[in-house]
Parts: sequence; structure tokens; C-alpha cells
Amino acid sequence: MALSAFSFITFSKILPSTLLPFRRPLPSLCAAGDLREGVSLEKTISLHSHGKHQNDILGDLHLAIVQKRLEERTLDSKYNQEEDGSSSGHIAKASEFRMALCELLEQSKITPLGVCGDIGVTITGIENDSRKVSPGDLFVCCIGYKTDGHYFINDAIERGAVAVLACRKIDLDGILDCGALVIVEDVNSLLPSLAANFYGNPSKRMSVIGVTGTNGKTTTTHLVRAIYEAMGVKTGMLGTVGYHVYGESQLDVPNTTPDALTVQKLMARMELKETQAVVMEASSQGLALGRCDAIDFDVAVFTNLTRDHYDFHGSEEDYKNSKAKLFARMVDPNHHCKIVNIDDPHAKFFVSQGKKGIPVVTYAMENKKADVYPLTFELSLSKTDILIITPKGVLEISTRLIGRHNIYNILAAVAVGVGVDAKLEDIKKGIEGVDGISGRFEVIHENQPFGVIVDYAHSPDALSRILDTVRELGARRIITVFGCAGESDRGKRSMMTKIATDRTNIYDDMLSVFGWTMQDYVRHSRNECCLCLPNGHKLFVHDLRRVAVRAAIAMAEEGDAVVVAGRGHETFQLEGNKKVHIDDREECRAALRDLDKLRQVGLGKCIPIMESMVSFSSNADGLALTK
Repeated sequence: MALSAFSFITFSKILPSTLLPFRRPLPSLCAAGDLREGVSLEKTISLHSHGKHQNDILGDLHLAIVQKRLEERTLDSKYNQEEDGSSSGHIAKASEFRMALCELLEQSKITPLGVCGDIGVTITGIENDSRKVSPGDLFVCCIGYKTDGHYFINDAIERGAVAVLACRKIDLDGILDCGALVIVEDVNSLLPSLAANFYGNPSKRMSVIGVTGTNGKTTTTHLVRAIYEAMGVKTGMLGTVGYHVYGESQLDVPNTTPDALTVQKLMARMELKETQAVVMEASSQGLALGRCDAIDFDVAVFTNLTRDHYDFHGSEEDYKNSKAKLFARMVDPNHHCKIVNIDDPHAKFFVSQGKKGIPVVTYAMENKKADVYPLTFELSLSKTDILIITPKGVLEISTRLIGRHNIYNILAAVAVGVGVDAKLEDIKKGIEGVDGISGRFEVIHENQPFGVIVDYAHSPDALSRILDTVRELGARRIITVFGCAGESDRGKRSMMTKIATDRTNIYDDMLSVFGWTMQDYVRHSRNECCLCLPNGHKLFVHDLRRVAVRAAIAMAEEGDAVVVAGRGHETFQLEGNKKVHIDDREECRAALRDLDKLRQVGLGKCIPIMESMVSFSSNADGLALTK
């Protein structure tokens, strides 16, 4: 029996006629109420030190709010731009957002454990990074994995913070004066609500599509965005490759899913640009850390679930449950929809999340009971042609997105289009208008007689899919460069090595972890493939990733394919605490331009493993396998 409970639904939030203007009433500046003007941080009003009852604090809070609401409340939002009008590459701060701290706490349903100072102080921004604080900001002392915001309170106050939200006892003798100090139970969990309420809950007035899964999120979000824009809907996007505000250039990306504060700032900015829909990647870490908690999602998309990020989650169960949080939001049959890949063995679990009766649109390549599936498809190095069956009719698509794995991404996007009742011609127009995704099966061509492909594949399943696609496209030999740098999920390294040795001739920088030697790697992963390969491959070693890339390209011959995997769109790597620029696409182009020179110096020649081992370094070792 098919998992689908398909029915057409229309999301009113995407319709321009129903969009609410971004004009919410906010309080203007005035003095505090019963929390007493002039109370400085020299004295702490807390439940424990002064015996003040929680109801008294709530009463103070209410009185301050009433006083604020007696005055006229306005909002005048504007954003910093470069002189030429383009985006500065950073998330511009709204210079005139303002709200009384007491009202923000009330709207966020936050009951302080203790307060000190003027809780009626007006704040004009929120920051959780003291280095980014501007005058008028509320500084939120978030506790991270590497640092604690409580250590930087004075730094934030010196930069102009007028209020501080903390969750630990503070030694007031060492704290500079500011407008207000508020103590709460758990700062981190409150940040999503604080940010959403301060910026007016912009996601409530936009259609928000969340895409989760191990692989395919980035390409799927690009395709869905293209479909929405083909429908005439102004659409923003948040994801691994970039943050896109409609009508502006791409913004820098620190995380796949922005932190809770950043995402609300971005959505507020999008709303000011009259954005009607947002497509965003919802990573497992982002969902687990609450970055998506205050986002009003309309559509939840599940691509697939395979091993990744176990260094963060610890187990497959925790990883799966984190991703399922997106689907748990699907509770309103009139406005919510689930999109699920039923070829994945975890499909039933994701369909079961949220309330019953939510419309489900399924897609698959193998399971013909899906609502959306390919009748036929044809793959080549230049394009992919697909004939797709949908509940709305047959859809014929010709796209420059290459490979079987991209068919899944296309089917997911088509299913979203079907779920929101898009016209087939808009779905087709949107998908065919996407030429390619940065660092996703990106073909590098400098008139060489062999293929060079750069891809982000950094998990066992992703690497397997990419290599299978290249083999299916008819490559004579496959030479692969890939890596698992840093401390992320060491357990997947031996799995990826086995996948690579089974499918390709390999150059590998898997040892790009500081302080590791070949012996460390073999001992950790118990990878018998390193030294003795039953398929006849041999092992070769290079010091640096860029050397491995050049060696792989230098040894390629006509009809071969060089796959450089693991980094894709990324343009830097961490060496200690330093960011070092490295772009696989640039390295490939440089190697192709210098191809004759590389071959003349013998970089592409095979050297026996025991001779290569003397070139190991302690900061960026590499592996290489070839016939």
C-alpha cells in the first residue's frame, strides 16, 4: 500500500493578496514601571537574594508593559547597504527596530528568575556575539560548545549593549553598568522566540518550505526556489551554498541552517523586500539546536537518511529524531504538507510525524506507487532527460543537472510543486531554468580530453552515488580525490575509503587531520584496504590536498573522469584556528592549465607505497590509490 495520502492544497501565505504589510506596533522609549528608575547593577533583584515572589516580578513586568502601550508605537525599518546599493555580504542590521525589553519578554512568554535595573529599557537590536553588538542592543549570553557568552558581558556593554539576558549567577562587582540584567533558566532555548518576536515573526506571513535529509538538500532547495519564482512568487533561500534575499546578491554562509537569531533577521529583511516565500535547508544540527524552533513551516521535505554527523548526534536514532522535528511541525491539514521519498527505508517514520490527516505527496525512482516517479530517463554528460508521472499529468523535463542522484532531487522539487498546486508548465520552467548548483557535480572544462567533476559529497552515501553516476556515464577510469578533514564523524572514514576502493582509482586526502600519521589512520579505522587491496589497486601518498588534485589530473587520460569530492563550493579549510583559502574548482582549473608541466615533472607517475610513506607530514597527509 502506498504511503501517500495525496490531495491538492493551496497555501494562502504565498498569495500576494493575502500578505500582511510589515507594520507591527512596537513600543517607543519611556521609563520603567515598578522596577524602579535608577536601580543599577549594584543590587540584584532576584527570587533568592531578596525573597521577591515570582508573581511580584510578573506584576512589575505587566505594569511596565501597560505604561509602554500608552504611548504611540511605530516601526521605521531600514537597512545598511553599500554605496552602490548592493548587499555588503553581511546580514545588515535593522537600524530602527525597537521594542521595550519588558514587552519582548511578555510576547516571548518569558518569566525572569531575577531582574536588575530598568526592564522597560528600549532595545533596538539583539546580538549573541559581543563582537557584533551595536549601541541599543540586547546581549544574549548563549552558551556554545567552545565558549560562553557570560564571559563577554563587559565587552558587549562597552560596545553599547543596554540590556543583558543571562542564565547564570553574575558577580555584579565586576560588571559594568547597563540598563537591565535579566536572569532566566535557559538562554539558548529562549533565543528563537526572542528573535522571532523582536523581528515580528516574519515567517508567519510567508510560505516556508523546509528541506531535510542527508543528501540532496542544496540542489532541492534551488529547484524549489526556481519553481516558486516561475509561479511569480518572490522567493528567498537559506542553505549551504548561500543565503539569498530576493533582489539582492548572495550573502556569506557560516552554517547550513543559520542560527535562530540570524534566520529571523534574514526573514525580516526578506519581508521588507516583499518576499512571499522562503525555501531553506533544515540540517539535523540546526533542528537539534533549536535554530528552526520559531519558524512557521508550511511544507516539510524529506530526501533520504544515511550515515552522517554521528560526531554530533552520537547515533542514527538521535540523527533521525533530529530531522523528524521538521515533520512534527506539520499539524494543520489546511496549510501543511509533507513531501517524502518512499524509496528510503525511513519513509514511514517521517510520514508518521506530526498530526494525522496532513496531505502527503510521495516521490520515488523505484517505487511506482509514489505520486511522483519517472516513467523513463536518459543520462549523459551534458544533460538529463526525464519523463515524470504526477497526479496532475505527465511532465517532460530536460535539465543540465547530471546524474541519477539529481533525478531524486528533481522528483522532490516536482512533488513540492504538485503539493502547492503549481502548474506543470511552471514546474518545468523552473527546473529547466537551473543550469547548475555551485560545487554540486560541477563540471570543470578547460578543453581537456577527460572529465573533471567537483562535488560536495562528504558522506558514504553521497560519495557512492556520485561515483556510481560517473561509472554509469561511461568513464574509462575514475580517479577520485576525497577527504574527511577535521574531527567530524571519524567512523565514516573507513566506510568512504572502502566505497572509493571498490569503485575507483583514488587519490585521497583523508588524512588531513592535524597530527595523524598513516599508522594512526589504519589503527583507528581498521581499514584493511589501505595496504592490501584485493581488487589489485595500490596505495600512493601525497602531502597536501592540492598536490593530490594535481596528481590526479596529471595521471588522467582520454576518457577518464577525475572526481574531486568532499568540499564542493567551500573556499577555505581550517588549519588550527586559521582559515586558509582553498577552492577545489580553482585547484582543478590551475592543474588543467599546467597539465603539460605537471606531466613533465612526473607528478602523475605511480610511486610504490613504501617510497611514498616518507612524504607524510603532520598537518595534512593524503592517500592515493591507483591501478
